[in-house]
Amino acid sequence: MSQSHRVAKLPIRMRGFVQPDSQSQFEGYVEAGTYFVLEEKPGSPTPDTDFVRLEVPTLGALDTWVCTRWRTQHYVSVTNQAQPPPAVRLPFDDDPLAIAESQLVTLLQGLKDFRYDLDQAYYPWDLPGIRVPRAPPLFNNCCTFVEALTVKAFADAHGANFAWDSRRHRQMMIASTEDYFSPVTAAVESGMAIPAPSADAHPHPWTLIQGWRNQWRSGHTFLVVDHHPATDKVLVLESNCANGLDGVGYRGIGNLRSIGLEPPEGWWNLPDVWTWRKLCSTYLFRQQAWLKVKDRSLSRLSATSP
Repeated sequence: MSQSHRVAKLPIRMRGFVQPDSQSQFEGYVEAGTYFVLEEKPGSPTPDTDFVRLEVPTLGALDTWVCTRWRTQHYVSVTNQAQPPPAVRLPFDDDPLAIAESQLVTLLQGLKDFRYDLDQAYYPWDLPGIRVPRAPPLFNNCCTFVEALTVKAFADAHGANFAWDSRRHRQMMIASTEDYFSPVTAAVESGMAIPAPSADAHPHPWTLIQGWRNQWRSGHTFLVVDHHPATDKVLVLESNCANGLDGVGYRGIGNLRSIGLEPPEGWWNLPDVWTWRKLCSTYLFRQQAWLKVKDRSLSRLSATSP
């Protein structure tokens, strides 16, 4: 039987409080979106109101109380949501456009010393079909990191059989408001990836994710190298200036220039490594694409185990 959890769907931005009482200390605004429910207080502090405590990683306390009902007016929908099963781990052995994981790992050597800068972004190498600013200086951002790594790997492996151009580059940079998930679109349309079953599905090894904390502000493009189902931890590879990073590295673990290219053994037991649930609660609006990567061993999880 599949497990389920309680979720609250906020149609608008709402006020969060330290206690289940609108007269208690204001803690911050909770943006519209779907959140995991940690606790429910119906009829509290008076019969006229209901409150729920939500998991909100974007707030300093990581959780907060919101009012879901006042008298007959309901502000929030609270329902049961089935927990998705672990992703089926596809080997991609028969896919002609698949690449070996070792090609990505080798390229990380040329990216490990880059530091994060939102406005100054450079590439360690040329990419096919487009002109990009070349390093030095060794600065990049989340979008340029993902494009530099993935496009170079697939182009080196497949040559003329893999096409990239200025339109795909603009998609990776989210240059248009017509598609706020255009890095995912570019990965799928170019043949590098397949679409995930849903935005909520557990990530597959080497998943490209475009997430937004708000609609449509505070966006981030990053890779999930793997998901450990038993702990729900995710091995996030990104360029960032938060979560223990200043440049390219693994979220909650460290910069590649400090720890090396491989994550530590048992990374899923480290306390600062994020869970998939926390990622979903942080990036309320997101889409994902599963990159066609085979012969996987970087995460130290089996390439084919469920």
